Amino acid sequence: MSRYKLNPLEELQLEKKRQKEERAIASQRLSYELQYLNDNWGSLLTKGITSSIRSKLTETVDNLTTSSSSSITPFVTKGHHSWFNNAAMQIIMSNLPFIGSVSWKFAKPALLAFGAKKVSSALFGRKRKRA
Repeated sequence: MSRYKLNPLEELQLEKKRQKEERAIASQRLSYELQYLNDNWGSLLTKGITSSIRSKLTETVDNLTTSSSSSITPFVTKGHHSWFNNAAMQIIMSNLPFIGSVSWKFAKPALLAFGAKKVSSALFGRKRKRA
């Protein structure tokens, strides 16, 4: 029993149908991803900024704590409570995303109100009479 073989036109039509289905699936996936970005852009932006700041802070702290032996800094003494400073820094660094999200929840309405006030005053502000 021999199998039916497709001619080149039928192969192209089948490939076109498959490509159309893949395009529809990709379009749906893209719309879901755009909706997610639209719903969560503030928290994503905050997380990105806080992770960037956290990495810079940890890099700076590491550079300060592991200074090279060739650099001599006179008159610098360690504080008595260096463990307290390290513990406080670790607590702040571990809670930085939470602090960022809470601060964004407070700052976002204030920034929106400020922007709306500036725009409305620019559009509908009183015209000053010049003497």
